[in-house]
Amino acid sequence: MKCFTAILLTVTFVTGAISEASVRTCEPIKVAMCKNIGYNQTGMPNLARHTLQADADVTLQTFTPLVQYGCSPQLDLFLCTVYVPMCTDKVALPIGPCRGLCESVYARCYPVLSGFGFPWPAELDCSLFPAENNHEHMCMEGPGDHAPPVGTISLDSSNTGRPGACQRLVKPKNWVWVRGSGRCAQFCDAEVLWEAGERRAAEVWLATWAALSFACTLAAVGAQLACGDRGGAGERALVLVALCRCAAAAGWGVRAAAGRTAAGCAKDSIMPTRMLLAHDGLANPNCAVVFLLLYYFGLAASVW
Repeated sequence: MKCFTAILLTVTFVTGAISEASVRTCEPIKVAMCKNIGYNQTGMPNLARHTLQADADVTLQTFTPLVQYGCSPQLDLFLCTVYVPMCTDKVALPIGPCRGLCESVYARCYPVLSGFGFPWPAELDCSLFPAENNHEHMCMEGPGDHAPPVGTISLDSSNTGRPGACQRLVKPKNWVWVRGSGRCAQFCDAEVLWEAGERRAAEVWLATWAALSFACTLAAVGAQLACGDRGGAGERALVLVALCRCAAAAGWGVRAAAGRTAAGCAKDSIMPTRMLLAHDGLANPNCAVVFLLLYYFGLAASVW
């Protein structure tokens, strides 16, 4: 009798679990990043064990810098299939990414994350996903990724690589699609965030204050050096701070002297007569020099 009762309880538990899975309800996708991704229904909990779309949305927002960087054209799809997986009433479980899609995104985006000191999230471990889409394990394979790695691509002269890709940006006509990387580049002479004349006024304002900062810090260093070795450790630290601020101000001076085009733009590889805002500082030595002066010496001054 006890054995029969145990078997009956086991059957009831398994039947209840199957019944619960079979009544998994689908709901429209509310996460802005995952709308128009290729499917419009999802179900919670997702593959990261979020029970609400709002929780998944908060997590997805942490990936915004990586998405904007454009390390992989399939990053949006991969993230959405994990945090907002596809749902259908014909399948009890959520339909997430295939392992191949994960490995493709990982190969391109992990070097970017590790370069900034961030680990690959545990819930995105590629070993967690099915190896292929079949009758036993349904998953999304993605459209395929045959684009060259980021840094070796050329800037396309039109938006035909992905129609409407730059339409979500401010003044979309001032942007051009970067083929293969999934990001847009701004035309060098385009006014996007500034009205006519405002950018020039801001440049003059920054150059003026940079000149004043350079003169004041240089005078402070000269005055301290004129005192010889009479200063203590505190005074020597102030000298280092002043030198760092002086070098940072020199960075703004280089930027003002070279001009916006020479300091922050690069030639389009397809149309050399056209300039685009540089995404990679190594493509423009002036941009690299300005960045090093501002970032390194500004950070060193703050540390001192």
